[in-house]
Amino acid sequence: MIREADLWELETEKRKHVKLPSFLEQGFSALKRDVVDKRICCLCGTCAAFCDKIRISENELKPELVEGYDTICGLCYAFCPRTFLPLSEIESRIFGAEERKRADGDVLGVYQSCYAVKSKKADIKGQDGGAVTSLLAYALEQGIIDCAVITSSDNNWKPVTKVAKNYGELKEGAGTKYTIYPSAMGVKEAMEADCENIGFVGLPCQIQGLRKVQTAEQPYEVGKERIKLLIGLFCMENFKEELLDFVMEKVSLDLDGVRKFDIKGKELLVYDEEGKAYAIALDEIKGYIGEGCSVCMDYTAELADIAVGSVGSEEGWSTVFARTEEGAKIVKGALEKGYIEAKKIEEKGLGVIRRLGESKRRRGSAK
Repeated sequence: MIREADLWELETEKRKHVKLPSFLEQGFSALKRDVVDKRICCLCGTCAAFCDKIRISENELKPELVEGYDTICGLCYAFCPRTFLPLSEIESRIFGAEERKRADGDVLGVYQSCYAVKSKKADIKGQDGGAVTSLLAYALEQGIIDCAVITSSDNNWKPVTKVAKNYGELKEGAGTKYTIYPSAMGVKEAMEADCENIGFVGLPCQIQGLRKVQTAEQPYEVGKERIKLLIGLFCMENFKEELLDFVMEKVSLDLDGVRKFDIKGKELLVYDEEGKAYAIALDEIKGYIGEGCSVCMDYTAELADIAVGSVGSEEGWSTVFARTEEGAKIVKGALEKGYIEAKKIEEKGLGVIRRLGESKRRRGSAK
């Protein structure tokens, strides 16, 4: 016989996990109206990653409903980082109320430690010191994650998601890609591959979407507990795929002859196989900036477990913010196990990051 107290406890537990929120009234039609049609979609891919009724086709990069009936379940609208983004609430849940309060208003966000980092693995050739690849390699080796969703590219530098399950696959995806791609869809690929502890590397908007997945109160089983590690990349803006054609015409190179793209200061640098750099002023490529970037105010991936970027550190090193307790443990562990080396970042470097972060906030808040 079940006691009344036990019944009350069961009901309380049920209410805790199955709370029907008001956003259930908003379906894909509302997402299309409020985000896609307003041209502020950042193409993070979160909607398509968690709803089989939504597709992002390769021919026309925008979300579309693949079935005639909109079920208005609310997931796509709730998870999209462009519909609403209750930052203070998300930050409090991720970092704790006190940590969040301490960093309130700081464009660097909440962080427990900050270093200039580079890989100690000689076979890793990353964008700026191979920090991301080495941190993921450590997390894989320690069993913290069983896969890492990364964005690689084909021979024409077109981005593709990759579910890396070992060191070799991680190395193949190293380096930054500068054109828009719905990388969050790779989380769906990882879940379909039966991965239970998923790491993800992505841009601030993609991290925002996945944090909403993790923190939203909704009654559906979407596998959010399988997302274990989020590494965010500093980002001022991202670019449409047409940028590649413009760049190749500008520097008279074929895409298969490009070894690396990089942005330094006010220039886009294109490196050929011999290491020669071709510079293009950023003012020349403004027309290729993604429309969804115009409203973004997050430069340093403030909601990530670990945030990584090249700004603030010297050439060949990456700036690494360990934001959450889990992120700090991974950075510390990778340091102790010899995956990375680290040194203190000078206040001058942090000042440069702050200036760029403040610039992006002003630009986004003006829209």
